[in-house]
Amino acid sequence: MKKLFTFLFIGSMIASCSNDEVNEINEPETAADLETQVAEGLYDNSNLGIYEGVFTTLDGQLRATVLIEIDGKSEPAASFFMQSGDVKAVKADKTSKSSTESIHFSGEDFSFDFSVEENGSDPVVSNVTYMGKEGDVMIIKETSKAPVSPRTGTYWCLDCDTHPDLGAGKSQTFNAILVGGIDNPESDWEFQFTLGSDIFYGSAEQSNCDGAFGLTTCEVDGQGSGDSGPFYITGSHTYFSGNDTDSCSRIEGNIVYDSKFDNLDSELSFETDGPVGEDGNCP
Repeated sequence: MKKLFTFLFIGSMIASCSNDEVNEINEPETAADLETQVAEGLYDNSNLGIYEGVFTTLDGQLRATVLIEIDGKSEPAASFFMQSGDVKAVKADKTSKSSTESIHFSGEDFSFDFSVEENGSDPVVSNVTYMGKEGDVMIIKETSKAPVSPRTGTYWCLDCDTHPDLGAGKSQTFNAILVGGIDNPESDWEFQFTLGSDIFYGSAEQSNCDGAFGLTTCEVDGQGSGDSGPFYITGSHTYFSGNDTDSCSRIEGNIVYDSKFDNLDSELSFETDGPVGEDGNCP
């Protein structure tokens, strides 16, 4: 399917109106909040809207959550929320406001290409660089039925023997995206992780959610494929129940990497970077 971006332009009839009339016409549009419109389902079947995801450099040392906003009226914009707390803003090239199959974003530190189908499906971020380093972005469109919650994280070796890419204690990227809402027991997980200088992906389902003392904990089970064999994920997702579900959501657990390298079964541990909460009250 051809990928198109639909943008709104003010025609010559509106341009001929007085400034007061133009302001009156535009005021309701600018007052509408993109996040609210997405939550109401206005862009569920459109390439306009909000896309969220995760970023890592190929060496697994730098990571960020990613927000891309396309409202059809202004230039598409992206923000990278680095693990250090810095926020890197990136704008689309001005030529990208017209209909095109791909939007190119560039800034002082970041450069990448973004494409998506006309109905908002299959978003792809490619050709990612950050300060000269090659990187990778996994991106998902947010809809009214499937909120997106990305988070960065790391994994490290518990028992890796002599595996060349999994030295004991070596920390690498393990990013995660929750699709379907934090307080939804049927939400799914998508994972992005580095192994050596390669990027791999996995997925998982959560189940058996139990609440106690204001917290909800769900089991997480999934799998993916590394360079030399499959890996299996077992973990837990913990979050505050009720109205404060965003404040302490985090996932942690273990990975068994069934590597074909010298028949090594490597055991890893992972944890996402989670908020500490007010006064450090997150579990």
